[in-house]
Order: sequence, then structure tokens, then C-alpha cells
Amino acid sequence: MTLTRRTMLAGLALLPALAWAEPDAAPLKAAYRERLKKMLAGGRLAYIDIESSCNSSHVDIGSVARSMDQLGIGLMALSADIGWGQFRSGVRYDNLSERLLASHPDRFIPVGNGGQPPTLTDAPYEFLDAQEAAARKRQILLLGEFEFRHYPSPRQVRRGELGRDVAVAIDGPVGHRVFGLSEALAMPFQLHYEIENDLLGPLEAMLARYPNAKVIWCHFAQIRYIERASRYTPAYVDGLMSRFPNLYFDTAFGDSSSVYPVNQQRHARVWATTGDLKPEWRDLIAAHPKRFLSALDLGGDRLDQIVAYDQKHRDFLRRLPAETQAHVAYRSAWSLLFGEEFA
Repeated sequence: MTLTRRTMLAGLALLPALAWAEPDAAPLKAAYRERLKKMLAGGRLAYIDIESSCNSSHVDIGSVARSMDQLGIGLMALSADIGWGQFRSGVRYDNLSERLLASHPDRFIPVGNGGQPPTLTDAPYEFLDAQEAAARKRQILLLGEFEFRHYPSPRQVRRGELGRDVAVAIDGPVGHRVFGLSEALAMPFQLHYEIENDLLGPLEAMLARYPNAKVIWCHFAQIRYIERASRYTPAYVDGLMSRFPNLYFDTAFGDSSSVYPVNQQRHARVWATTGDLKPEWRDLIAAHPKRFLSALDLGGDRLDQIVAYDQKHRDFLRRLPAETQAHVAYRSAWSLLFGEEFA
């Protein structure tokens, strides 16, 4: 049975606070499930993009939705980044998710705003208060992406925009607020945190301090400076997952030829020089398939590149064992968001 848009939105409005996995979530989940099953039945691996973002005043929602249909992208968590103009005018929560659900409730996962400058740096508590309020009003299902350590992106480096060198202590007051919020809301959050030896200890301490926080560490094995990350190996990550069952990874990273222009290092460390996945990283994902999630990491400056990003992500997925592909593509995200296996 095809659900009407009115039925799905009515079901969303009836959700009890923070209880997305309860029966009252049925209309929303049913719409997502119906879309995924239809795509899978058509023979193409549908996936859930757990982490993309945009400028909400410039995004063409209809265009994104059509691209999802054409490419076989099942669901997308498309968050709004609050820019400096909005921030200066007092905006601390952008309700893009409400607009997305109003027009395409079977495609978009409601997600909070990105915690990038200026939100998490210039007014973190106001921003986090607004995100919490949205969660408690049942407006979002997912938090983030929160930037605690973030180097300028490759595109920004090429444009000479080097101001996005973010360093917020993950074990400081803001970090405790974010982890505590995730734990209190029983809601996952997306974390951008560069991989470096000196940063690993504080993250481990926070994961131990907040065992019920649900952390999606974005950009698996993306390392800007390999000389600063000697501890980060498949064995280390395996140990992390064994110690911290609340830790997940998204798989948004560059292809085998992608380099960080500051130092010309190939920063997606999962790839061998042959262009295939390194066996040790592939085997790690296969050993913990429920802890890895599909992601495109589309942003406001690259939404028009959705076709290329989809191709790159599918190239990664097809290099995984068949059963692992399904988990990374959609099963892991479904389980994390709804507390049940996809069926």
C-alpha cells in the first residue's frame, strides 16, 4: 500500500518525544521502508546517505530528489549549515528538515544543523540549546555533523580559503554538552574529528564517559597528515569498536586518487596504490559490518556533483563482500536510527 504524504506527516506529528522506534513512528518508517524495498526489488543496491549538508537558501530540493530517484539513492540525511549571515541575524536552528519532509517525506531523514563555524565556535550553547529543542519537539532524528577538529577542506585549500581550521576540545565543556545531549536524547550525532595521535586519547575518554552516546565518526580512515596518525591502524580501530559499542563510522572519503592539496598526500587511507581496497581495511569492515554506514558528504559547494559522488561511493561498496554491502548501504543506518533490523 502506498502511503499518502498527509498520512506520513500526520504520523510524524504524533511521535512521542524521542521514541522514533516506537509503533507511532510506523507511518514514517513505512514510507522509508516502502521506498527502499521498491528500489532493492528493481535490482539496484539502494543506500542511505547518512551525512550530507547544504545551504538551505540555495538548495533545489526537487533537483536533489530527482537525482536520488535516478541514481537509486534510497534516503538522505541532508542537514542545513547555518551561514554567517543567518548566524548574525540570530538563527540557531534552520528548519530545512521540515521543508524536506513536507515535499518528500519518503526520501529525507530529518537531521539537525551542522555544527561548523560559526555555530559551535561562536555561540555553542545557544546553538546546542536550539538543536535540543528541535529534538524534543520531534523535528529531527539525527544530530550533527559537529566539527571538533577540522582542517580546511581540499576545495577550500584550492580556493585559498584557509579559515576553517577548527579546534574545539572534545573533552571540554562543549564536548561534554554534545555527548551528554546524545545520551540524554538517545539520538546519534555525527562527529568530524581529524585522525591524529594526540586527539585519540581525549576521544576514547569521552566514549568511555558517555557509553550511551551514539557517535558516528565521519570519514572513516581519512587522514590529512599520515605522520601525525601512526597509532591509527586497522588493529587500533578494531580495538576501539570492541571497547566502545556506541561508536560507528561513516564511509564518506575520497577515491583512490584523491589527495590533500596542502601536502599532496592521498588522504583516504583505505585504498591501495592499485586502486583497490587494502585487504586489512576491507576485512575490518567485513568483520564489523553493522558499525559502518554509507555517506556521500555532499556539501553546499558540491551538490551539483551528486552523480560523481554516487559513482565513487558505489565503487567502494562493490569492493566489499555481498552481505557486507547490504549492511553498509542501508541495514546499519536503519538499525541505528530505528533500533530494529530492516525487514
